[in-house]
Amino acid sequence: MSAPTVSFDWRSHRKYVVFMMFIAYFLNSIDRNIINVLQQSIKKEFHLMDWQLGLMTGFAFALFYTSIGIPTARFIDGGAVRTKIIAGGLALWSVATALCGLCQNYWQLLVCRAGVGVGEGTFGPSTMTMVSDYFGPTERARAMGVYLIGLPIGSMVGVSLGGVIADHYGWRAALLVVGLPGLLVALIIRATMKEPPRGLAEGKYVKLERPLPIRQVFMAVTKKKTVVHLLIAASFASFSTVGGMVWFVPYLQRTYHMTAGQIGPEWGVMVGSTGLIGTLGGSYLADHFGKRDLKFYMIVPALSMLISFPFYILAMLTDNFALCFACLVVPAAINNVWIPAAMSLTQSLAPLAMRALLGMFVTFAANLIGHGIAPPVIGAMSDLFAAHFGNDADGLRWALILAAVFYPWAALHFWLASRNIGRDIEALGAS
Repeated sequence: MSAPTVSFDWRSHRKYVVFMMFIAYFLNSIDRNIINVLQQSIKKEFHLMDWQLGLMTGFAFALFYTSIGIPTARFIDGGAVRTKIIAGGLALWSVATALCGLCQNYWQLLVCRAGVGVGEGTFGPSTMTMVSDYFGPTERARAMGVYLIGLPIGSMVGVSLGGVIADHYGWRAALLVVGLPGLLVALIIRATMKEPPRGLAEGKYVKLERPLPIRQVFMAVTKKKTVVHLLIAASFASFSTVGGMVWFVPYLQRTYHMTAGQIGPEWGVMVGSTGLIGTLGGSYLADHFGKRDLKFYMIVPALSMLISFPFYILAMLTDNFALCFACLVVPAAINNVWIPAAMSLTQSLAPLAMRALLGMFVTFAANLIGHGIAPPVIGAMSDLFAAHFGNDADGLRWALILAAVFYPWAALHFWLASRNIGRDIEALGAS
């Protein structure tokens, strides 16, 4: 181990890196989430059930997202060049999104959504470890928070633009319009973003030549109670937050008889603006209080889950659109608070040679449950309840209410994770 040396002003360049990560994540979010506002149109054209929509929006995407993420993380932990991976993944998911707009049946759409998942699965482990190399432990949550605001802003643009385009030109045109710009950004990233040495911000350098076996990494990190509870918390949080966000727009359309163009701009602006505040605010609070006591990296997410829960339930129980929309502002604002805090924490809980894979374990748990399992499960429950109540609006309402049970459950495990953070990080330093 030695101090890393670089031939460029890395403290200035890291600002550009975070900006380009924001642009990439912005496009990532648009391509991932625009499908939510297009679901009703796709359902009508292809005569689908809700469980089929859930497979298309969630499972097809998440299965390949998580499948490609683990081997990508292993390549990164073995020394792969992350700038090439980010650029290649961005180009792939952009093309796959555009191809979704050319699909003529449900099965073609499933395949193209899987392609989006393959491309986006390369992004998380690459960006997490680059941030950990450019920023120290008490700066990482804020740095991640800056590029992660691409998620709510991308949702805002994707849902708003997608709804308007779908009303005027059809859902296929919306997917074509948002998919293709990513190719240009991929070229810019490949040409301009510099790869940092591993451990740069921490003043140490470890040359990574081959990845450690997955089993060895898993056994090492799961000895830490913090990691175990974080994995559980990420899974439960994602079921309620991601599962809910996938289905909220169709719920509002069905319950209040609105078109994609009517609800898309309102929902998109609300989700984008509140999510921007919540992501930045949550990452700032995590770093601010984390400097005093590391346990706040998990207490902040726990509180966000507990605060969201009652507002979510009230939104589902009321028949008043204004009250429903107002209540959904709270979970929309703080659903993602846990992500920058959790992702930055993973980079402090593992050695350099394990960081990408540990980050991907958490991402794997969150995406497999939140994007993969939650949408079709909520969709299947919606179909069952719709048969009982006689309409698909009430069916989806009660399915979403049941999905909310994981909010307090996730909060419990975030709190349990907070109790062991200091001890687990000290053990890493002593090892």
